[in-house]
Amino acid sequence: FAAYILVPLWPEGISESASVQAILHWQKLTMESMYKRIAAALKRSGRKNESPKDFLNFYALANREIADGSEASKTPARGIEETLSKSRRHQVYVHSKMLIADDAVTIIGSANINQRSMDGARDSEIAVASYQPAHMPTEDSVPNGDVHAFRLHCWATTTNKMEDVFKDPSSLDCVRRLNAIAEKNWKDFVSPELIEMDSHLIPYPIDVDGDGRVFSRSEFKGFFPDTTASIIGTFSQALPEILTT
Repeated sequence: FAAYILVPLWPEGISESASVQAILHWQKLTMESMYKRIAAALKRSGRKNESPKDFLNFYALANREIADGSEASKTPARGIEETLSKSRRHQVYVHSKMLIADDAVTIIGSANINQRSMDGARDSEIAVASYQPAHMPTEDSVPNGDVHAFRLHCWATTTNKMEDVFKDPSSLDCVRRLNAIAEKNWKDFVSPELIEMDSHLIPYPIDVDGDGRVFSRSEFKGFFPDTTASIIGTFSQALPEILTT
């Protein structure tokens, strides 16, 4: 199997704030629990040459643009505005709640994967599931219906590419090709040289070891670019878990 998960670089809010850092802390533990299960399964089956990231990857969306054509009408204020006006780096905020499974079923709704949405007695939510009975997966084939086409369109939108390898998302060739595209975009995003980006998929800035443990990438000392916010978050002893899970 292969799972491709797209999330925002950080939740809505100020990246250094206690609430956002607490959410990122739980997110890191969730990612790590998933990678550890895959790593343990690979070890049990003796597949030492395979990595958890051959099966599970997290991504974000980001943009970088040169100053030419900017419509900014005011001089940026000191602080983060001034920093971003120089680096011209921005995350593209992912607010979608969508699942595409096996190119056969898509679920699009309003629920977040958190306690408020999943409790059943708190926030009201709605979702729509779509599938085509004539286009379902088999052991040796990928459906070729509208859900498949929709997934390819989503990938083309985020990568600015349409390649034959994308047609079989469960293949290792597809996993590694998408990761290569994301890594190239990450290099453009963090480069000291200002580069206009036309492809926006980047790897979520974590590293994963052979045991499935998750660490921050080291380019910015464990912080998101242009911030002092920890990528893997920090545990809050002040905020109750019900507010941040």
